[in-house]
Amino acid sequence: MLVRIIRESLVRRRRRKLLSFAAVALGIAAATTVATIAIDVGDKVSRELRSFGANISITPAADGLPVAVGGVDYRPAGEGAFLAESDLVKLKRIFWRHNIVAFAPFVYAPASIDGRPTVVIGTWFDESIQVEKSDVFHTGLKELHPTWKVDGGWPTDVDAEGDPPGCLIGKRLASTLGAKPGQALAVQIDQPTPAKGANGQAGIASADGDNRDKHSGQPASAVARFTVRGILESGGPEEDQVFAPLASVQKLAGLEGKVRRVEVSALTTPDDAFARADVTKLNGEEFDRWYCTPYASSIAYQIRQVIPGAEAKPVYQVADTEGKIMDRVGVLMWALVVAALATAALAVASMMLANVLERRAEIGLFKSLGATDARVVTLFMLEALVIGLAGGVAGYLGGTVLARSLASAVFGAPSGVHWVILPAALAVALLVALAGSALPLARVLKFSPAVVLRD
Repeated sequence: MLVRIIRESLVRRRRRKLLSFAAVALGIAAATTVATIAIDVGDKVSRELRSFGANISITPAADGLPVAVGGVDYRPAGEGAFLAESDLVKLKRIFWRHNIVAFAPFVYAPASIDGRPTVVIGTWFDESIQVEKSDVFHTGLKELHPTWKVDGGWPTDVDAEGDPPGCLIGKRLASTLGAKPGQALAVQIDQPTPAKGANGQAGIASADGDNRDKHSGQPASAVARFTVRGILESGGPEEDQVFAPLASVQKLAGLEGKVRRVEVSALTTPDDAFARADVTKLNGEEFDRWYCTPYASSIAYQIRQVIPGAEAKPVYQVADTEGKIMDRVGVLMWALVVAALATAALAVASMMLANVLERRAEIGLFKSLGATDARVVTLFMLEALVIGLAGGVAGYLGGTVLARSLASAVFGAPSGVHWVILPAALAVALLVALAGSALPLARVLKFSPAVVLRD
């Protein structure tokens, strides 16, 4: 009997029921879309934000006071402490190794080209690292800075025997020098300070540690020859610099197997209050939770553990920017979800109120025949639950399709189907339907059978 009453009620007033169904479905579709994107493409969003650059910097812990401008160390090549290039493979052996998406080492050699001061930076352009027997990791400057524009081509890390090493030259520097891809480039590089003068032939060490020619007293230098492979446009200080293969600059600076600095790009969780806690004051359980969360600080901590003599620090300007963007986008998206669900609830309330007012005579008849207020309200609530359940299923399916389309358009890869969202979507849909029905059903309790039937 109850089922027949509800079925006939749904069939007789189709227009209002369809509008209520559509409102619930649209609200749940918005919620499902946001939930799917949050689950499935969170890493894709983080990878897109990695175009800001490295978010962890590694330097020697024993290094002295740096002389850096724009992140470039301008000290003579032989001064300061260094890291071993052979230790860099350990970056892919930490707990969060899969979150390390790219890294590149750097060695700096102050130099000049046609009398213009600059710096030659040795680095990896496209390096393959053997992590395990069957695990090869590709990294380098191309992976670390995917948004850099290169007019021409990227140099290779190893050139043919006898050929000058290839290099990238910054756009501003190239404009000043008139350099173009394929052109030879002669770079005068300041030589590192030797431990002792080589029988007085190469140079002598002065009191301040500079390597100087014994006749002129000026720093000794050597001319290195490169072939310009590409013109770099980055919008930063790199446009006044020269990038060359790491091995070539190490050899010129007398620093074989050594690096001054390493930039790491890692997928991280935006910092919160817990991420900024003093690690030394955390208990065992808190430390495990901090260690097993991919904060920039916890990944830096793990790097310090595996690389001897390394000081790894988050680049907070990049990490904070990423965190703020993620937080603001998240707040905006969930605000849209709340607005969509609230609109759906109001639409259900409007339709239900019209339905209750239209069926006043039917409600009065039920009460006059002995039906209690609770039973009358139950009939309307069951109608709302059926609408909510149907709207929840339709909204989940529609939201999944919408999320898939958005992910393909924005990130170039479709999102998956997450059935775990379905129970939550149905629960929210039922809640919206009941919340929208609450006020109209309160009117039912005030109807007097005698007054309603008389009217």
